[in-house]
Amino acid sequence: MVYVKERPGLRYAAVSDIGGREQNEDAFFAGEAAGYSMYAVADGLGGHARWDVASRMAIRVLEVTAGECLPGLKPAAVLEQAFQRVNAGIYAYNQENRLNAGTTLSAAIVDGSRRCWIGTVGDSRAYVITPSSVWHTRDQSYVQGLVDAGVLSPAEAMLHPGKNILTQALGLSAGVRVDLDFAEIAGAVLVLSSDGLHDYVPAGVIQEIVLADEPDTACRRLIDAAKDAGSTDNITVIVARG
Repeated sequence: MVYVKERPGLRYAAVSDIGGREQNEDAFFAGEAAGYSMYAVADGLGGHARWDVASRMAIRVLEVTAGECLPGLKPAAVLEQAFQRVNAGIYAYNQENRLNAGTTLSAAIVDGSRRCWIGTVGDSRAYVITPSSVWHTRDQSYVQGLVDAGVLSPAEAMLHPGKNILTQALGLSAGVRVDLDFAEIAGAVLVLSSDGLHDYVPAGVIQEIVLADEPDTACRRLIDAAKDAGSTDNITVIVARG
């Protein structure tokens, strides 16, 4: 576990749990990059060769790119560039080694005014949570398409057998579409997670836990909630609040 009081009034914690797997294919970053706060979660794709390499490569390239490009470029442009570099790097690795390693990635860059820029590929998520609302990034997945079409409710999507089928991932093709979002998080709680959490724990439960506890306790409670709900996947959670 990582727990650091980063800037005055901003506290965060990050926990990655192996769950019921033989190894942890998740990777994360929580800290600073060129004066900004940055948080990221990557989840290597199960069933793909060397998926643990892919997730760790994603975090490493993101960290290097942010360090090089902030504050010279705007955070949204930095995220776009970082994700494209990650995709190109993993794709080249796959071509050289005849592999099909892939990973999801959700990353958030936060400035001192609590403005937050978020990039997403795959189904790792970022949440912005207040007492009255829960917002999260849109999964790039088959089931999310069914939710968007009104075929499934979010609750039904959590139980759908195809919930792990992605429409986008890093490293599996030469091109990738990055979803970019912006949020004001002053007074809110920022949560990033791999699907080992949010495929099992409803948004309302996540909201209740992160509003009730400090980040380190909230991370542990979220992981316990996922396991109690039947998750056997790797589970990675970052909670930041100010």
